[in-house]
Amino acid sequence: MIQLSEGMIRDLIETAIGQHSGGVKKINDTIWSSPELAWHETTAHDAICDYFDSLGSDYRVTRQAYGINTSFQVEARNDPPPSGSRKSPRTIVFNAEYDALPGMALVENTDPPQYQPAHACGHNLIASSSIAAFVACWETLKATGGTGIVRLLGTPAEERGGGKIRLLEAGAYIGVDACMMVHPGPMTSDKSLTALSFTRSLASQRIPVAFEGLASHAGFAPWKGRNALDALVASYVSISALRQQLKPTLRVSGIITCGGKAANIIPDHTAAEFSIRAESRKELDGLREKVTHCFESGAKGANCTVTVNSTRRAYWDMLSNSVLCECFTKCMNDFGIKTVYRLPEITDNPGAASDQGKMGTSSLAIQPTFFIQSGDAANHTPAFATAAHTDDAFVRAMACSKGLAAVGYKVLTDDKVANAVASEFELAISEKVATLLHDYGVKPPTQQDISCLSASLPPPLQRFLETPSVARERVFRALMATDMFVDRLRGSTEKSSQLGAKDGGA
Repeated sequence: MIQLSEGMIRDLIETAIGQHSGGVKKINDTIWSSPELAWHETTAHDAICDYFDSLGSDYRVTRQAYGINTSFQVEARNDPPPSGSRKSPRTIVFNAEYDALPGMALVENTDPPQYQPAHACGHNLIASSSIAAFVACWETLKATGGTGIVRLLGTPAEERGGGKIRLLEAGAYIGVDACMMVHPGPMTSDKSLTALSFTRSLASQRIPVAFEGLASHAGFAPWKGRNALDALVASYVSISALRQQLKPTLRVSGIITCGGKAANIIPDHTAAEFSIRAESRKELDGLREKVTHCFESGAKGANCTVTVNSTRRAYWDMLSNSVLCECFTKCMNDFGIKTVYRLPEITDNPGAASDQGKMGTSSLAIQPTFFIQSGDAANHTPAFATAAHTDDAFVRAMACSKGLAAVGYKVLTDDKVANAVASEFELAISEKVATLLHDYGVKPPTQQDISCLSASLPPPLQRFLETPSVARERVFRALMATDMFVDRLRGSTEKSSQLGAKDGGA
């Protein structure tokens, strides 16, 4: 391997990003201009795959990767077989998100107004930054003769599907040494700041609920009906009252998805979808129980029945790797891009949730935030979607791709950095396991318990855990990342409640 100074490595990264920025910008504009909802991101999938197909044999493109129609994997590698003192190469993954949010853009000249999807969370920028980081990391690794495996993984359905969870279960993150991406947000109080390295996110879960009553003529014989809309509204009001007794770190929001068929019919069926968030999975369980009581009391008061679907996959709270975050902070500032490790107004007050939180229990993961000029608009608003398509926002995304590429290169080629990252991760996982055991008041699982739990995992993870060299901590990671560990701690008897359930999002 050619030994170059850090300044020369930075030059290689900047050159690569500069050479590909035009192609990446076209992809960015295509994704933004063709917003697609979860599991339907075919335009984004094809645009990215087509681009790497055009770059030649360095990049091995797999479309519809891991059995998911809108996922892909692009891989570049230099991995001579281990021999003598030569170790197996390390693997890093850059996650690319590209799904949009529904109803965020007004369709012109429509009466009544109609709305269409838009990139109100800036996923076009996430994809662009990961694409540029992936290319720059690989081309730098190739230029220096370093060994390693670099992957760009297409992760669909972050907003409403938990795409990374399906990829995790399919084995996409097995053997990965670091998993990285960045996420846009509105400007902070320090307008000169480009990025924040250490971020947190809340654990979250979506809860669909349905109420059943009895239809009747609303004017002729309303007393013969049982009003399912009353049951839903009473539940909604109960949840609104509940918020007064919730800690500021807990969140409950919801929408009515079905309110009845006509104003002159007593509704016999109504439905809603709620989202709950908390700082930990234990608190999430408690919040879900309280919200469920609100649904049940609303149904009882209206003499209706209720079905609460609490089996959708939950997102874990984000476990950012502090060593990777420190490395990202240094690399960004070395490029002259102002970045801080922590920012109390954001780090200490998390509100967002993401399936990247799952990755923090499976791989060494980070998700720094970068800031775009959106006025006062926060994520998930039409104004933020507009801001995500500005030239300035793209420039900021490309700036972050430099830091991601540099961190990835260090993990692949610097044993000291890689070992420090791994050590910190194993410590963090051990602490999280201890916290879970304490929260649920149970003893550590025995080897027999682990074997039993492992048997319920998807086949790719089962094969990984059967590898003799796999450490106990890695077993815990796989179990936690798929919720099997938490289900056992909660005394769940429905082993398939998470793995076989519908996907849920943030």
